[in-house]
Amino acid sequence: MSASDVAATKTDTGQAIPPSHKWPAATAAMLGMMTTIMASTMVNVAISDIMGAYGVGQDKVHWLQTGFLSATTVFMLLNAWFVNNLGIRRTFLLATVAFTAAGIFGQLVPSFEGVILARVVQGACAGALQPLSLAVIFAAFPVEERGKAMGLFGVGTMMGPALGPLYGGIIIDSLDWRYVFTASIPFMLIGAALAIKYLPKRFEEAPTSRFNWLSLALVVCAISCFLNGITIGQREGWDRVITKALLLGSALAAMAFIEVESRTRNPLLNVKLFTFRSFAVVTLVGFVFGVGMFGSFYLMPVFVRSVQGFTGTKAGVLLLYADLVTFAVFPIAGWLVHRVRPVYPVAGGMFLFGVSSAALSLVQSDTGFWFLVGWTAVGRVGLGLAIPALTAAALQDLDKSLLSFGAGTMTFIRMMGGAIGVNLLAIVLDNRTAHYSTMLSSTQTSLTGATGELVDQVQNVVGGGGLAEMQGQAYGMGYMSQVIEANAMVMAFQDGYLMLAIAFAVATVLALSLAHGRAEPRAGATA
Repeated sequence: MSASDVAATKTDTGQAIPPSHKWPAATAAMLGMMTTIMASTMVNVAISDIMGAYGVGQDKVHWLQTGFLSATTVFMLLNAWFVNNLGIRRTFLLATVAFTAAGIFGQLVPSFEGVILARVVQGACAGALQPLSLAVIFAAFPVEERGKAMGLFGVGTMMGPALGPLYGGIIIDSLDWRYVFTASIPFMLIGAALAIKYLPKRFEEAPTSRFNWLSLALVVCAISCFLNGITIGQREGWDRVITKALLLGSALAAMAFIEVESRTRNPLLNVKLFTFRSFAVVTLVGFVFGVGMFGSFYLMPVFVRSVQGFTGTKAGVLLLYADLVTFAVFPIAGWLVHRVRPVYPVAGGMFLFGVSSAALSLVQSDTGFWFLVGWTAVGRVGLGLAIPALTAAALQDLDKSLLSFGAGTMTFIRMMGGAIGVNLLAIVLDNRTAHYSTMLSSTQTSLTGATGELVDQVQNVVGGGGLAEMQGQAYGMGYMSQVIEANAMVMAFQDGYLMLAIAFAVATVLALSLAHGRAEPRAGATA
């Protein structure tokens, strides 16, 4: 063993990473993280294809993304247990095997429910893998070299959302939408090959920790009951017993989770963090940020494919162009964090995201490609400004004993915002499309005026092919129904973006409320 190997850095569980292994180890972890992010975003480009294949609406298809993000959220809380008890290498390889198996299952399974199950399993793997990147960087690199390593982490963070939709779109156009479940697996396998050689094993004599089954059951119950409750409430009515029972069950499970976590010695979520006003407010902003970030990742590809008829590749190119600006913004955002209070970049990012959403609430079925690229890019600038500053703003007033919990909790809240945000936006799309379709149909009560002219035009076109007058009129009315449905969908997307704009306006005000003074813990709270 060389002298450099003797100087290997160790994780908290005694897992050594020799200096000669640090870059390959970081690359392996980055590939795992990037692959799961790609898997999260590339499916959004296939949403319209999946809706057509299974005959489902937004009230069901959103579970492809909501299920993924919910599982990611929960398993992020379990990451520390996996690393402590299995080690970094085994955790990575176990997640790789499960991710690959779920991808193959999702590609082959014939039922819609099976596809959702595959997405949930892949989301769980994402929750186990994504925090590993930072753990490996902090274990492998001394303080003076972590900046360079964080650059690699940033590349993975940016490349996943940028390349996922484009890669997915090309796969859809070249092969079939089912291949999006396995398209990212080769990147994961490259990471696994590096992990086998360069990620550290767990020292068998290192202490283990007990699995907190009660906390896990409560957090799963709280999230799943809430998401199902608002979905069923929209579809079947808010006064239904099942709706009320699910929402009440979610509230009770959440309260029980907080109570259990406040008493356990090894909590999944340290509730003492929320005794600091600054942390509580920033996590609320982070929740809205998650709603907007993942909501925008979901809305735009669905809009351009369902309404504007984009191919998968064209939708991916649009999102790639918009995402390119984040490569320039991230270094600037990192520079700003060290020179101004983090709340200012956070507020600026929220404001830009809100402006972007407000502009996109004006979209029409014929809105130009570059209008969509430009205003989506403005939102991505806001994203780039806010991401580095959010964690810094959340941690700035915490006691040292709580710092290790703060970043993970912030990520958990942001991911939970993403899961709930996609769920809510899908409900808005489904509900408002039905509302506007009924409203527009009620205005077309006779075959006179513009309606009659349109039906006559279609009738004349199809009549040239020898169809009878009644058949031609039926074709004309069918075409009118399609026009009404298309316009109803456009108006629903406008409402979705307007909802995001309002949420970001509130988040901007909340962020600015922290601009002055140190936020001490609430009276009577203990850290």
